[in-house]
Amino acid sequence: MRRLWILGAVVWLVLAPSMATATDARDLIQNVADDAVTLLSSTEQNSPERKEGLESLFRAAMDMPFVGRFVMGRHWRTLSDSEKSDYMDAFEDYVLSVYARRLNEYSGESIRILETRKVDQVDTIVLTQLVRKNREPASLEWRVRQIDGEAKVIDVSVEGVSMALNQRQEFTSILQREGVDGLIKRLKNPGNSDRGPTR
Repeated sequence: MRRLWILGAVVWLVLAPSMATATDARDLIQNVADDAVTLLSSTEQNSPERKEGLESLFRAAMDMPFVGRFVMGRHWRTLSDSEKSDYMDAFEDYVLSVYARRLNEYSGESIRILETRKVDQVDTIVLTQLVRKNREPASLEWRVRQIDGEAKVIDVSVEGVSMALNQRQEFTSILQREGVDGLIKRLKNPGNSDRGPTR
């Protein structure tokens, strides 16, 4: 599972701030994937420059409110306004810090676009391949949604496994055991538990 999260961290890097208003899914993935690879190749592991750069890319890449609500599933409707606010703050910090930390293990990889296909009027799947040094390439599917005229990534599947669905299952398990307060606590301190969320 740790390997899946590392790969998943790589594939979230699809939107640089300069591409925030892109509307073509294929061009979006290609252009910003190139920027991500450049960043990984030009900065040192665990450096402040890499951390800040990755977090900036993540913040621009994801439709954070949509993903945050999706992974909560039916539990989202039961939360108070205060709980929703606390959860979303914790979720964003969690995604930015954990994914950026995982990406420190990569440098020099490239992402090759294979094909695109429309799912419906708003969603497009972009099938890509993560090319890695001395390792087999990994298959990645990006789900890009048109939101208010902008393209945003709402999910990535790594070797056929949806990161959003995987996270939703983990969150549901924690919510059933510990409630929303327990989930928020784990999101704020992901390194203090071996049971999840997955790090």
